[in-house]
This record gives sequence, C-alpha cells and structure tokens, in this order.
Amino acid sequence: MSYDTHKTWFYQLVGRDIHLWQYVESNATDTLAGIRISLPDEYYGKQLIYPDEDITNGLRVEYTALIEPFVDEAWESLTARASSSTISFGDGDGGSSRDTINYTSGLGDFATGDKVRIIGSASNDGDYVIANAASSSILEVAAGSFTTEAVGQSITVYQIPDEDTTPGETNHVNLNRMLSLAVVDYIKAQLSDSKGELERKEYYMREFWKKVGDNESNKRKISITFPSGPFSLR
Repeated sequence: MSYDTHKTWFYQLVGRDIHLWQYVESNATDTLAGIRISLPDEYYGKQLIYPDEDITNGLRVEYTALIEPFVDEAWESLTARASSSTISFGDGDGGSSRDTINYTSGLGDFATGDKVRIIGSASNDGDYVIANAASSSILEVAAGSFTTEAVGQSITVYQIPDEDTTPGETNHVNLNRMLSLAVVDYIKAQLSDSKGELERKEYYMREFWKKVGDNESNKRKISITFPSGPFSLR
C-alpha cells in the first residue's frame, strides 16, 4: 500500500484525460507468490512509473463550476424575503394537491413564478419555484417537493434569480452590481492587452481588483462601541 501519496503520486492533464504517475526511487518490481521481487535489467533510481496498485476513492478532483451564468432579474431587485420560527410546510394540502409554505401574513411579497431558496428547515431546504402565490399566508409549489414540517425551526425563505438558458440583452449576469462592473473592467483589460496597450490594461486591472475588494468589504458589518464616560467630554 502506498504512503505519502501527496508526495509520490503525480498527474498530467492530456486533453480531457488525467494521466497518473507514481514516483519511485528504485528499479521496477513485481510480485511473485506473494513476494515482491526486483526485475532484472531495469533502471535503478528516481523515475515515474505507471501505478501498480488500485486505491479506492483515492483521487479527488476539485474544480469551479459555472452554474446559471445568466438570470432574468438583477440581484438588487430581489427583495421578497420571510424569516420566522412560525413557518411550516404542508405535503399535498394545497390546491391540486400541491405542497405549501405556510406563514401567517408573511408571504405577501412573493409572486407566482418566483424562484425561492429555503434554509434552516429540518428537511425541506432547497430551491423551489412558486406554482401559485395563493395568499399572503400560503405559497404553493409542485407536489412531492416537501415533507410535512410543523413550526419550530428558524426558517428563512428568500427569492433568488431564475436562470435564463437563452439570454438576451435584457438579461443579467448572475452577479451583484459591483461584481458585474468588475467583470466589465476585466474584459476591458483583456481587450487592451490584445491591442498591446499595457498601461490601459494595468489601469483596468486595478479597477477590477478594487471593485472585487469593495464587494468583499461590503459583506463585513463592523460596529464599534465605547463605554459612556462620567463626563460629557472624552
């Protein structure tokens, strides 16, 4: 069995294939009657060889996927949201046996066709499309979506953008406004680079990273408090 596989195994990308290699500091070996033996007339030293063993679940591939690149609404326009510990879910108790989201007078901002995300529930977290905004207290989704769940969990339901697979000029990149502007700067930088305008490229890349940094800083909410002194001046 191999050890230190992070040091002794290597890979090579060849088109859409991954070729694996094993690093050894010896000559080639084989197993005969349960005993590993050295093969004669083989090179001895540091070399890469084809792996001579199978390791179950031994390869992990990490990658970034481009999911839903274009959506039909800007993130800033998605304001429908409900959060409470009195939200419940019904299995087949809506119209046409549809499943339901129930929250007394707290669902009025949602509309039929909205895509929503549920977090915090015991068994119904996920993304769903509202089939019918029946009232300000009931939202219906497709039958078979939910497991019956009573109130008690701290649940949040909020609107998310819906993917458009045939985007046009009226659609949006699936990013907030700040990152969308950053993408524009990045494209301008690449166009400038292709024209040999290096100073202009560097300018747009600085603007790109500035907007990316501003987007990250906008996520941090920091508050500073000071104890009140006995006097009016500090």
